[in-house]
Amino acid sequence: MYFGGKLRNLKISSNVEIWGNLMFGNNVFLGKYVKLFRNVILSDNSYLGDFVEIRGGVNDNVSIGQYTTINKGTILIGNVKIGENALIAPYCVIVGSNHSFSDINKNINEQGFTSKGIIIGSNVWIGANSVILDGVEIEDGVIIGAGSVVTKSVLRNSIIVGNPSRILRTRI
Repeated sequence: MYFGGKLRNLKISSNVEIWGNLMFGNNVFLGKYVKLFRNVILSDNSYLGDFVEIRGGVNDNVSIGQYTTINKGTILIGNVKIGENALIAPYCVIVGSNHSFSDINKNINEQGFTSKGIIIGSNVWIGANSVILDGVEIEDGVIIGAGSVVTKSVLRNSIIVGNPSRILRTRI
């Protein structure tokens, strides 16, 4: 395990599991039962609520910007980059990778995976129980309604909802 970064005023609650290459900024909070694996960067003043799980990729990392809050039960996997001041509600799933499955003569778990990654901008609000799939870029100022499934990139200041998500309107 490797810890890097500032490590000033790191608050760790009970039953936290961590291993891998981890970088922490100042004033980072880790709630109960948080799990951090592989390559994870948590910037200054980031907050992870109870039961959050972050699994960086083998060759990629999960990077969380300053003043970003990730609430209870959310999971981030693979190549994921989140900007500053983002708000992620409880029980979201953000997966920056995908299983390969083109060979029907092989088990899916033997075919490897691909990773385009996910980029989430600054000042974004993601509603509870939303899912964001590999290859999506969410620009700054976007609001994603609760329960949305985001399969395509989203332009700045859009408000999106639904499964699959669609633009409801633009914030002006």
